[in-house]
Amino acid sequence: MTKTVRKLFFLWEYEKEEEWINQMAREGWMLIRTGFRKYVFEKGTPEEYTYRVELLDKGMNSKESNSYLIFLKDTGIELVGECNNWVYLRCKTAECRFDPGDRPLYNLTHLLKLQEFFNTLRNLFVTCIAACIVGILILEHFAPNPVVDFSKGFCTGFSMTMAFAILLATPFFRRINNKVKVAIKEMYTRE
Repeated sequence: MTKTVRKLFFLWEYEKEEEWINQMAREGWMLIRTGFRKYVFEKGTPEEYTYRVELLDKGMNSKESNSYLIFLKDTGIELVGECNNWVYLRCKTAECRFDPGDRPLYNLTHLLKLQEFFNTLRNLFVTCIAACIVGILILEHFAPNPVVDFSKGFCTGFSMTMAFAILLATPFFRRINNKVKVAIKEMYTRE
Protein backbone atom coordinates (compact mmCIF):
# COMPACT_ATOMS: atom_id res chain seq x y z
CA MET A 1 0.00 0.00 0.00
CA THR A 2 1.34 3.43 -0.90
CA LYS A 3 0.53 6.91 0.29
CA THR A 4 1.40 10.23 -1.37
CA VAL A 5 1.92 13.29 0.79
CA ARG A 6 2.33 16.80 -0.56
CA LYS A 7 4.25 18.95 1.87
CA LEU A 8 6.36 22.08 1.50
CA PHE A 9 9.72 22.54 3.19
CA PHE A 10 11.88 25.57 2.52
CA LEU A 11 15.54 25.09 1.55
CA TRP A 12 16.82 25.92 5.02
CA GLU A 13 14.42 23.45 6.68
CA TYR A 14 16.24 20.30 5.52
CA GLU A 15 16.66 19.12 9.14
CA LYS A 16 12.92 19.45 9.74
CA GLU A 17 12.22 17.60 6.47
CA GLU A 18 14.66 14.82 7.35
CA GLU A 19 13.15 14.45 10.83
CA TRP A 20 9.64 14.26 9.36
CA ILE A 21 10.68 11.55 6.87
CA ASN A 22 12.32 9.56 9.68
CA GLN A 23 9.20 10.00 11.83
CA MET A 24 7.13 8.55 8.98
CA ALA A 25 9.59 5.60 8.85
CA ARG A 26 9.18 5.06 12.60
CA GLU A 27 5.43 4.86 11.96
CA GLY A 28 5.98 2.26 9.23
CA TRP A 29 5.84 4.48 6.13
CA MET A 30 9.00 4.08 4.03
CA LEU A 31 9.86 6.79 1.53
CA ILE A 32 10.18 5.27 -1.95
CA ARG A 33 10.01 8.31 -4.27
CA THR A 34 10.19 12.10 -4.11
CA GLY A 35 9.52 15.11 -6.25
CA PHE A 36 8.85 18.80 -5.74
CA ARG A 37 6.62 18.94 -2.64
CA LYS A 38 5.72 15.27 -3.23
CA TYR A 39 6.65 12.29 -1.07
CA VAL A 40 5.52 8.76 -1.91
CA PHE A 41 5.57 6.29 0.99
CA GLU A 42 5.07 2.55 1.07
CA LYS A 43 3.80 0.65 4.11
CA GLY A 44 6.58 -1.38 5.66
CA THR A 45 8.09 -2.45 8.96
CA PRO A 46 8.41 0.46 11.41
CA GLU A 47 11.99 1.73 11.78
CA GLU A 48 13.23 -0.53 8.97
CA TYR A 49 15.07 2.37 7.31
CA THR A 50 16.82 5.55 8.39
CA TYR A 51 16.77 8.48 6.00
CA ARG A 52 19.11 11.36 5.24
CA VAL A 53 18.59 14.44 3.06
CA GLU A 54 21.71 15.85 1.39
CA LEU A 55 22.47 18.71 -0.95
CA LEU A 56 24.96 17.74 -3.64
CA ASP A 57 27.73 20.15 -4.62
CA LYS A 58 26.99 19.71 -8.32
CA GLY A 59 24.06 18.51 -10.41
CA MET A 60 22.89 14.91 -10.38
CA ASN A 61 24.46 14.22 -13.78
CA SER A 62 27.91 15.52 -12.88
CA LYS A 63 30.86 13.17 -12.64
CA GLU A 64 31.47 14.10 -8.98
CA SER A 65 27.86 13.46 -7.94
CA ASN A 66 27.71 10.13 -9.80
CA SER A 67 30.96 9.05 -8.17
CA TYR A 68 29.65 10.05 -4.72
CA LEU A 69 26.34 8.22 -5.24
CA ILE A 70 28.17 5.07 -6.41
CA PHE A 71 30.34 5.26 -3.29
CA LEU A 72 27.21 5.52 -1.12
CA LYS A 73 25.61 2.56 -2.92
CA ASP A 74 28.75 0.49 -2.28
CA THR A 75 28.44 1.25 1.45
CA GLY A 76 24.80 0.09 1.56
CA ILE A 77 23.17 3.51 1.28
CA GLU A 78 20.45 3.69 -1.32
CA LEU A 79 19.23 6.68 -3.33
CA VAL A 80 15.46 6.97 -2.89
CA GLY A 81 14.73 10.20 -4.71
CA GLU A 82 15.97 13.55 -5.88
CA CYS A 83 14.72 17.07 -6.31
CA ASN A 84 17.09 19.48 -8.05
CA ASN A 85 20.43 18.96 -6.24
CA TRP A 86 18.81 17.45 -3.14
CA VAL A 87 19.06 13.69 -2.73
CA TYR A 88 17.06 11.49 -0.40
CA LEU A 89 19.07 8.57 0.94
CA ARG A 90 18.22 5.60 3.10
CA CYS A 91 19.86 2.61 4.68
CA LYS A 92 18.64 -0.28 6.78
CA THR A 93 18.47 0.97 10.35
CA ALA A 94 20.18 -2.16 11.71
CA GLU A 95 23.24 -1.67 9.52
CA CYS A 96 23.01 2.07 8.96
CA ARG A 97 26.19 4.01 8.35
CA PHE A 98 24.63 7.43 8.93
CA ASP A 99 26.12 9.23 11.88
CA PRO A 100 23.31 9.09 14.48
CA GLY A 101 24.77 11.72 16.80
CA ASP A 102 25.12 15.46 16.68
CA ARG A 103 26.60 16.42 13.31
CA PRO A 104 28.01 19.94 13.45
CA LEU A 105 30.32 19.58 10.42
CA TYR A 106 27.52 18.02 8.34
CA ASN A 107 25.15 20.85 9.32
CA LEU A 108 27.74 23.51 8.58
CA THR A 109 28.47 21.99 5.17
CA HIS A 110 24.76 22.02 4.27
CA LEU A 111 24.34 25.57 5.49
CA LEU A 112 27.34 26.76 3.49
CA LYS A 113 25.89 25.16 0.35
CA LEU A 114 22.58 26.93 0.99
CA GLN A 115 24.37 30.19 1.63
CA GLU A 116 26.23 29.81 -1.67
CA PHE A 117 22.94 29.13 -3.49
CA PHE A 118 21.28 32.23 -2.00
CA ASN A 119 24.33 34.38 -2.75
CA THR A 120 24.34 33.17 -6.36
CA LEU A 121 20.63 33.95 -6.63
CA ARG A 122 21.12 37.42 -5.17
CA ASN A 123 24.05 38.09 -7.53
CA LEU A 124 21.93 36.98 -10.50
CA PHE A 125 19.17 39.41 -9.48
CA VAL A 126 21.64 42.28 -9.05
CA THR A 127 23.17 41.50 -12.46
CA CYS A 128 19.69 41.56 -14.05
CA ILE A 129 18.96 44.92 -12.41
CA ALA A 130 22.27 46.36 -13.65
CA ALA A 131 21.64 45.05 -17.19
CA CYS A 132 18.18 46.63 -17.21
CA ILE A 133 19.54 49.97 -16.02
CA VAL A 134 22.21 49.91 -18.74
CA GLY A 135 19.52 48.97 -21.26
CA ILE A 136 17.36 51.90 -20.17
CA LEU A 137 20.31 54.31 -20.44
CA ILE A 138 21.12 53.04 -23.94
CA LEU A 139 17.48 53.29 -25.03
CA GLU A 140 17.38 56.94 -23.91
CA HIS A 141 19.55 57.78 -26.95
CA PHE A 142 17.02 56.42 -29.44
CA ALA A 143 14.09 58.36 -30.84
CA PRO A 144 10.83 57.53 -29.07
CA ASN A 145 8.77 54.89 -30.83
CA PRO A 146 6.56 52.04 -29.59
CA VAL A 147 9.39 49.45 -29.54
CA VAL A 148 11.77 51.71 -27.59
CA ASP A 149 9.00 52.72 -25.17
CA PHE A 150 8.01 49.09 -24.64
CA SER A 151 11.64 48.07 -24.08
CA LYS A 152 12.21 50.86 -21.54
CA GLY A 153 8.99 49.92 -19.75
CA PHE A 154 9.92 46.26 -19.75
CA CYS A 155 13.42 46.97 -18.38
CA THR A 156 11.99 49.25 -15.71
CA GLY A 157 9.36 46.72 -14.65
CA PHE A 158 11.78 43.81 -14.70
CA SER A 159 14.42 45.65 -12.63
CA MET A 160 11.76 46.74 -10.12
CA THR A 161 10.55 43.15 -9.84
CA MET A 162 14.11 41.90 -9.23
CA ALA A 163 14.69 44.61 -6.61
CA PHE A 164 11.42 43.66 -4.89
CA ALA A 165 12.43 39.98 -4.97
CA ILE A 166 15.74 40.84 -3.28
CA LEU A 167 13.89 42.79 -0.60
CA LEU A 168 11.50 39.89 -0.01
CA ALA A 169 14.38 37.39 0.15
CA THR A 170 16.49 39.46 2.57
CA PRO A 171 15.04 37.80 5.70
CA PHE A 172 15.88 34.39 4.23
CA PHE A 173 19.43 35.50 3.43
CA ARG A 174 19.80 36.72 7.00
CA ARG A 175 18.35 33.53 8.45
CA ILE A 176 20.84 31.38 6.54
CA ASN A 177 23.74 33.68 7.44
CA ASN A 178 22.77 33.55 11.13
CA LYS A 179 22.49 29.76 11.00
CA VAL A 180 25.98 29.58 9.47
CA LYS A 181 27.36 31.78 12.26
CA VAL A 182 25.73 29.59 14.91
CA ALA A 183 27.04 26.41 13.24
CA ILE A 184 30.58 27.81 13.12
CA LYS A 185 30.33 28.85 16.74
CA GLU A 186 29.14 25.33 17.67
CA MET A 187 32.11 23.85 15.82
CA TYR A 188 34.57 25.92 17.85
CA THR A 189 32.87 25.59 21.24
CA ARG A 190 32.57 21.80 21.24
CA GLU A 191 34.65 19.88 23.71
